[in-house]
Amino acid sequence: MLWFLWLDRRMSGSGSRKRAQSLISVAWLLCVLPCPLEAQWKATPDAHPSTLKVDVDLVTLNFSIRDETRRTVTDVHREDITIYEDEVSQEVSFFDTEPAPLSLIVLLDVSESVRNFSGQVSAASRVLPDLLRDGDEVAVIAFSDLPNLFQEFTGDPRKVRAAMQRAATGFSGATNVNDSVYLAARKLTAQTGEQRRAILLVSDGKGNRGERERAFEQLKDCGATLLALSIGFTSKLARGPFLLTRWIRETGGQLLFFSSENDLKKNLRTALDSVRCQYSVAYVPTNRRRDGSFRRLKVEIAPQSPLTSRQIVIQGPAGYFAPLDSSQQR
Repeated sequence: MLWFLWLDRRMSGSGSRKRAQSLISVAWLLCVLPCPLEAQWKATPDAHPSTLKVDVDLVTLNFSIRDETRRTVTDVHREDITIYEDEVSQEVSFFDTEPAPLSLIVLLDVSESVRNFSGQVSAASRVLPDLLRDGDEVAVIAFSDLPNLFQEFTGDPRKVRAAMQRAATGFSGATNVNDSVYLAARKLTAQTGEQRRAILLVSDGKGNRGERERAFEQLKDCGATLLALSIGFTSKLARGPFLLTRWIRETGGQLLFFSSENDLKKNLRTALDSVRCQYSVAYVPTNRRRDGSFRRLKVEIAPQSPLTSRQIVIQGPAGYFAPLDSSQQR
């Protein structure tokens, strides 16, 4: 029932007849399959560094495609891709290419170690609001020892800029990235719109507190893409002990480094557009066993696609855990 409510919202919010027909096809699949269909992100063991946990029979995943210049590739069609599960080709049931607005949370590090780089934080507050588009919504959370909400979700760039500038007027305390990511992910989970979910972390990565595993699990559950802007001349964001780069990679995000305001604007626009233009696909796996095993996923450009002549990178989850039959669950 929940799936049909979702389907109805997607159809009523789009003027695309082709997209609506695709959604109807998926709905028909739901009628013939033996159980309800939905999927969710879950934190997983280190043995599988990028995973998707699927609780039912329809596997859904998001992925992005970028070219050699790191620009988002937006001219991909259903016939251009092939999905493999454990090296077995799967038939795509649903393919969505329409860009979507963002539901974005800015996590702004205002700990003591960032004080000397307040100019870079100020630059981010000037650049980001100018990159917002119609339909985007942004919330601002500043953190040091604890996260603090400075701006509830808003589509007004002026309010976003004012909140970021207000948050960056004082720097003190330690760096609690984990609990801040957890709070942001929880807040995104509560959002009910059709926007793509993303978190932009602005930090030097020096030191970290909070519950790492709890934050990681909540991040995967909410389905958000984690973007990070590394500030400072000796930033540890890319090599910190909390393995933030793993979180970025597994959610299909990007790690950006501050060099100049002009470069920041260009790189941040590319990163945000990459999230807006993610591709969504769904398929019914040929392996119907409900054994809880790990299934490896791979998205490739189909051999017959004209995109094979281009140097592109596809970012998406590495796999998922199959559901367990109810008789095997404890």
